[in-house]
Amino acid sequence: MRSNYAVSLEQYNRYAQWSLRGVDGSRGVVFGLRDDERVDDLQLELAYRYSPALLQELSHLNVVLNGEVVASLPLPDQPSDEVSHAQVGLPLTHLQPYNVLELQLIGHYTMGCEDPLHSDLWANIDASSRLLFEVERLVLPDDLGLLPSPLFDPRDVRGLEVPFVLGRPSDERLEAAGIVASWLGALSGYRGARFTALSDEIPQRGHAVIVLGANESLPGLTLPKAEGPTLAIRANPHDPAGKLLVITGRNDDEIRSAAVSLALGAQALSGATATVAEVQGAPRKPYDAPNWLPTDRPIALGELLPLRDFTVSGYEPSPISVGLRLPPDLSDWRTKAVPMDLLYRHSAIDADDGATLDVLVNQQRVQHIELADNEESARRLLARDGSALKQKVHLPLSMLESQAELQFRFHYRPPFHSECRGSLIDARRSAIDPRSTIDLSGLPHHKAMPDLAAFSTSGFPFSRMADLSETAVLMRTDAEESEFAAFLTLLGRMGQAIGHPATGVTVQRDTVGVADKDLLLIEAGTRSETLSGWDRYLPLPERTATSRPAADAGIGGWIGALADRLARSPLRSSFARPIAAPADGAYVAGFQSPMQRGRSVVVVAGADGAGLQAAVESMIADDVQSKRLQGSLALVRDDRIESLSSSKSYYVGNLGPYQTIAWFMSRHPLLLFVVYLLGAVLIAIVLYLSLRARAQRRLRAGSSDSQ
Repeated sequence: MRSNYAVSLEQYNRYAQWSLRGVDGSRGVVFGLRDDERVDDLQLELAYRYSPALLQELSHLNVVLNGEVVASLPLPDQPSDEVSHAQVGLPLTHLQPYNVLELQLIGHYTMGCEDPLHSDLWANIDASSRLLFEVERLVLPDDLGLLPSPLFDPRDVRGLEVPFVLGRPSDERLEAAGIVASWLGALSGYRGARFTALSDEIPQRGHAVIVLGANESLPGLTLPKAEGPTLAIRANPHDPAGKLLVITGRNDDEIRSAAVSLALGAQALSGATATVAEVQGAPRKPYDAPNWLPTDRPIALGELLPLRDFTVSGYEPSPISVGLRLPPDLSDWRTKAVPMDLLYRHSAIDADDGATLDVLVNQQRVQHIELADNEESARRLLARDGSALKQKVHLPLSMLESQAELQFRFHYRPPFHSECRGSLIDARRSAIDPRSTIDLSGLPHHKAMPDLAAFSTSGFPFSRMADLSETAVLMRTDAEESEFAAFLTLLGRMGQAIGHPATGVTVQRDTVGVADKDLLLIEAGTRSETLSGWDRYLPLPERTATSRPAADAGIGGWIGALADRLARSPLRSSFARPIAAPADGAYVAGFQSPMQRGRSVVVVAGADGAGLQAAVESMIADDVQSKRLQGSLALVRDDRIESLSSSKSYYVGNLGPYQTIAWFMSRHPLLLFVVYLLGAVLIAIVLYLSLRARAQRRLRAGSSDSQ
């Protein structure tokens, strides 16, 4: 049971385009080994460039594994733009569950005295470098206590792919499968997760999830006897190293309860089979997703990143990066910046060292701090800590997307180091204090909708509740495997964005009783009655938005306009009805729920199963294409996404009574002028009546005196 695969260094560290500088420059990555594999051979495939001025006799590139040099690569004379390739075998005896792989440049440009910081001392490691694994797959025991392994192993940086065997599932079983998919998606994190759906066959290889009733069976698999909500681990009959996670029960409600218990209490399981008690999760509140920054209190950066990652060393250290996920509906009306109380430290420096600290959001600088300037003593006093300095930083809210990256880059000008002075000792240390805080409290939630970008990146508006308790997924009565797979993958994507399983999601084949929920409609092939009844609510391509057909015209009135739009599009094709029944591809649309104001509908519909799956794959796996999913209507064809409308037709959230009035008036200046005019007239009338009453009193008083 051998297998081979490759993992690029970029998957371990997206900044794997390394630049090694100086006589002794090094960079590295951490990689882990799966529990269910034994490595039989491990090769490092390197692609790199280096300075042509390096002396072949004295210069080389070291490969260091867990602190020991395992190979030294010579650097022969060649042009700087030529890419060198090398394959290095890594000794298996050095491997541990987690390993540190470093590349170290030993560089010299002259036989005599040299400057250790000379510009000719460099080598660049290309991001295409990778590790080649040859492994023997191990047979793990049937033990629920190993979960989430082997379905998900945190040491594996590759994307998660798990098939689900569902039979012909009921709504409750689909909910159970969606809960497990979102749980696995939350665990996968940055890796991402994709799921396939099978009806009545076990995969020939690998691991899978089985969601079936106690009275059902699969060839080669005996389901455990259910005496309540039941979870079990069984060997894959086609692959002894593969494991099947079985979720079953005496009825559909118990199957769903078993899935909830798995998602909320997997760490308490043990044995090959377990009858589980129903687990009740804590009630969720809006916007309390574990992966999102809280909006009711300041949050310390130490809550977002391991403490060891806040300290760097060197004159030009790697940036300190903190990932930020924000609720996508934070309003920037009258609030343009988010305050951050930044605490930082650095080694003692002189004013002429040219030391700086740059604060960046998504690679764009938002603040530049001169270190050791005249204001440093004041910043130290503000921090109330003799070793720390404090700086107020304002992060533009417009740059803090639903998924943003905050970076801190220290820079020090290397001191002049004459030749023949030996190596330069680089003892610089820089740190961001993990007590630094970002404060989103007080920002209102208010957003123009529909917004497919927020759906793609954050699962919004469904992710407003972390357990998706205000979400209903609508599917056709005769939905097929491709639609189930799209449902599972989208739920996994939401779990990844939220960080919590969708234990409150509802799945239905009709719209009865879901008026108070946000609706996600997934279908392929023949249009359902539900979608056909919503023709007039579907968004128009932007070019024809001013000539929307009457309500009784249905979708036909704008299909022609959309066809004309596509005729000029690089995605054009010969199909006659691109939305109602496209020949291939899929579309994603958003609009306000026809059943209740303030609720949203997102439609993901494909011409067939292949088109639907390709659309979901483009949304999930292709970062370039997924960024094009915007506005209210997008077409997905040939692995490309084209946004056809950016129109916003309604709002969700609440600014509060006073801000709502001010916001409304700011958007209607003519009405504001009328209000001011009426106010002026009213004041004039009050003044007039007051003055007239006063005059009448004076006249009456004068009349009394004369008598």
